[in-house]
Amino acid sequence: MKLKCIRLYLVVAVIAFSSGLQLMAQMQPAKRIAPKVIKGVTLKASTHDVWAYISSPGDFYASIEEVKDLKCSGNKQGAQISFSIPGDKRRVQEISVLDNQERIMVYYITQSDYYNQPLVYRILVGRDEDNAYVQFEGIFSTGDATQDKKIEKLIISEWMLMQNNLEKKFN
Repeated sequence: MKLKCIRLYLVVAVIAFSSGLQLMAQMQPAKRIAPKVIKGVTLKASTHDVWAYISSPGDFYASIEEVKDLKCSGNKQGAQISFSIPGDKRRVQEISVLDNQERIMVYYITQSDYYNQPLVYRILVGRDEDNAYVQFEGIFSTGDATQDKKIEKLIISEWMLMQNNLEKKFN
C-alpha cells in the first residue's frame, strides 16, 4: 500500500513539474520584430485630413479600386476588415491599435494568401514641414530569406495601391 502511495506522489509530482515548465515557457515575453518593409509618402494636405481618411478603413479601402468584396465592422480597436486584392483573394485583418492622438493604426492580418503566419501593418501619420507624411510598415518573420523576399514584394505592391490612392486624393 505504501509503495502505491509513493508511486502516486511521484506521478503527481512529475505532472506538476512538467506543467510548471510549460507554463513558464508560455510566459516568455514576445520578441520584438523590426519592420521588414518601410515606405512613405508626403501629401499636400493637413495631418488632420489625412488621418481622418486613413483612420476610417471602410472609406479608405472602398476608395482603392483594386479592393473587392469589402466588409468592415467599424473604425475602432477590434474592428475587422475583409476584402480581396490582386495577389491576396481572402484577406482578413483586425485593427489592433487605433490611437487618434498619436495618429497610429496597426492592423493584425489574421488571414492572407501571402503567408500562413500573422503579418502586422502599421500606419503612422505625421508632419513633413507643411505637409502630411504617411509611413507604412510591414512587420513579419519567416526565418526563410526566400520567403521573406516574396512577402516583401507582395507587401510593397499592396503599399503601392494605398500610396496611389492617397496621392490621388490629396495631391
